[in-house]
Formats: sequence, structure tokens, C-alpha cells
Amino acid sequence: MARILFLQNFWFEYLGTMVLSARLKQAGHDVELLIESDSGRIRNYIGMYRPDVIGMYVVSGSHAWALSTLCEIKRKHRVFTLLGGPHPTYYPEVIQESCVDAICIGEGDESVVELCSRFDSNEDLSSIQNIWVKRDRSIIQNPVRPLVEDLDSLPFPDRELYYQYPILRNSPSKHFITGRGCPYNCSFCCNKAYKTLYSGKGRMVRRVAPEKVCREITMVRERYPLKTVRFDDEVFLLEPPWLFEFLERYRKEVNIPFSCLIRADLATEDLVRAMKSAGCYVAYFGIESGNDRIRNQILGKNISRQQINDTADLLRKYRIKIGTFNMVGMPGETFENAWETVRLNQEIGSDYPWCSIIQPYPGTDLEREAKAAGYLDASYGVNDLTQSYFNDSVIANQDSESLIVLQKLFYLAVKFPIFSGWVRWMARRGRKSVLNRWLFNLTYAYRYSRTYRMPVWRLFRRALLWKDNY
Repeated sequence: MARILFLQNFWFEYLGTMVLSARLKQAGHDVELLIESDSGRIRNYIGMYRPDVIGMYVVSGSHAWALSTLCEIKRKHRVFTLLGGPHPTYYPEVIQESCVDAICIGEGDESVVELCSRFDSNEDLSSIQNIWVKRDRSIIQNPVRPLVEDLDSLPFPDRELYYQYPILRNSPSKHFITGRGCPYNCSFCCNKAYKTLYSGKGRMVRRVAPEKVCREITMVRERYPLKTVRFDDEVFLLEPPWLFEFLERYRKEVNIPFSCLIRADLATEDLVRAMKSAGCYVAYFGIESGNDRIRNQILGKNISRQQINDTADLLRKYRIKIGTFNMVGMPGETFENAWETVRLNQEIGSDYPWCSIIQPYPGTDLEREAKAAGYLDASYGVNDLTQSYFNDSVIANQDSESLIVLQKLFYLAVKFPIFSGWVRWMARRGRKSVLNRWLFNLTYAYRYSRTYRMPVWRLFRRALLWKDNY
């Protein structure tokens, strides 16, 4: 039996880590999770638990903390370190760091279990698919295995792993995923690279059987507080036949209010009607930019303004709240271009507008094109990414300072058009201020509380835990 410790500093329940934990426990291994940012307390916990393997799910931007923490650990403890998640998948060169012993590329459901079982038996680790590992001063780069075609074969996520922490266990809203994969090629997303990685390795879009998803939610409701469900599928509306079957079953067997992520070009009246009947109370979709050229030519969304308006009309008709994702700071974007995004959100009556400052991930089409056009420094790389989407812009636009201020005041401008003139004036001045930051924090907190139907006092407690991440 190997002892595996998953380590993270962000108070969020990662479903991938839960599934891995469930698979590892099925195979007879011992698994623990520590959510902690203080290096001293981390070292003390490791000294008590004495893990064989430390695993980290790493998102680009948080990788700096992960690497510095592993280096601290390595100075005190002899332990095998394994990184998984988006960062090592898209930037596998991270294995060159002295504190990293191995990385998992892509899906790790079978690979991590195989690694831990071989580790426990003192077997060779150098031939495991999806795993890159160091051996004799060289790096063994194994190919990925086929995608898990039958998601029903995977166990339910091990929620006990996270729900040892009351702040997560007692949250009234919990996350679920009904499938994997996205067929689209937005220029700012790493999904295109993921499809290239798995070319010829199976179907990219896969769904869990409707009855299994409903059974999982029912089991969670029986054991933990659960008032709203959040479906985290990248595009919930894929595969309408599956969706209609699922929504009908969900309505009959679960009947808990839920939120989901959709695309404006996939929403039909039949689907929206079925979503409402099953309990959907808010649907989010990406506008990204109100400027057609930026949205479609630069960001590759391929969604028209008419489709955005039509989807908003449908959601309004069936009394489903509208959540929108927006960005500012795109290559070549002017303040007036960004103001088009404000106006489009006002026009459709977005209930919960979310706005970030774009971070061009290295290796994406957006990053390559921004560098080629001179909007991004040639030396820009993955280590320039930060953990927050709300600070500064790395894109060299003439209106960058104004765009940063607009991002802070975006919610106010959309929800209260009466303040539009003031917001334009503040943003045009392009001066960062404590007031802007606090207005952003307050509106972000309000939006979060409303969309997750979370009491303000509980949100405040969670914010205190999150403060070290920003």
C-alpha cells in the first residue's frame, strides 16, 4: 500500500483529484489531502503522515507556488513528487525542475494508479503511459494512453477527501461533471492543443450515463448539505439526445436548482424549456467581447451577435437568469471596443456579468498571434502568468490602463447603466485606485453570493481563506 498526499493551497474541490483518490483507494492505497499555504505547517503534516508520493493538481499561474513548496519539502523530506493537471500537460518542461520527479500528461485515472502500484512494489516507473519520469539524469517521455471511453467505469468522486474541511462540506452549492471534452477551438484556450495531444486516441466528447449522474447527486444530497448544483461541464448543451434524457431524469429523481455553462450558438427553445423544467436557475455563456471582429477573428468564438441576443431572449422567456463571461485587454483592443462589451451586456440584461483581464497562455493561437503583431513581448512565457485574472494586463495596448480600470468597474456599468457616464470617466482617466479595487471586490462578492445562493457570512469566511491566493 502506497501513501499518497494530495497538496493544494486553494480552497476548491477539484473533481479530478476526487476521482483519482477514489481510483487509488479502489487499488488499496492510502490517500490524504492537505489544503494549506503555510510551508511550516505543510512540512509538519508531511512529517506526521509520511507519504510515499506527493501529488499536486497544478493550473498555470499557480505553478510558482507549487514549485517553491515542493522545493521546501524536498529539503526536509525524501518523497516522490508528481505533478498533474493543465500545467504539466501543456508545459511538460516543468519536469526539468529539480523538485519534480514525475509529471502526468492528460488524463491520469489509470496512469497515477499504475504509478503508485509500481512504486509500492519497487517496480520500474519508466514505462507508464501518460507519465514522464526522471531516470539516471534523463527524462523518460511516455506517450498518452487512449482516452477513457467509458466514463461509467470510473468510481464516484471521493468527496470525503475534501469534505473533511467544514468550509467545503457545508457549502450549500456543490460541483458535478456530466462528461469530458470540448470540440471547439477558441484561440485563447488550450483545448486545441489537448485535441492534438489525444489525436487518434478516442472520442474527445464523452458523457456519463444520465442515471449515474443522478445517482451521484442523490447520494451527495443524502450525506451533505446541498441546495444548488453546479454543472462544470465546459459546454453543458452538447449532445442534445443525451441532454434531453438526462434533464427528464434529473427533474424526476433530483429536482434541485442547478446552474450550467452553455454556448449561445447551441441554445434552442426545446433545450432551454427542458432546462427550466428540470430546475435550471442560471445559465452562463461566453460573450468575451461585444466587438464582432475581436470575438470571432481574434478569439475564434464563431458566435454572432444575433445568436447572443437570441439566447438571452430564450433565457429571459423561460425566466432563467443570465450569466456572462467577458474579457478586456485583447490584442489591439481599444477602450471603445471594450465599451461595446459593456453595451452588449446591458442590451441583453445580463444578471451576473463576469469580466477578467485576458491572460494569453503560451502555446495558444492567441499568444502566437499577439507576439507576431507586437502586442506581447517576445520573451513572454509561462512564468509570467499569475494566479489571478483581475490584476494587470500583459498585452501592450494603447488603452491598457483604461481597460484595467474598466474591468474593475464592469459589473457596475452593466447592472446600473445610470453610472455608465461615471464609469467611462473613471476608466478613461486610467488611474488605479483603492476605490476601484474595493468596488470590484464588493461586486464580485455579491455576484458570487447570488449565483451560488451562498449566504454572505459563509462567503466572507471563504474569502478569508482565499486571501493568500491573491
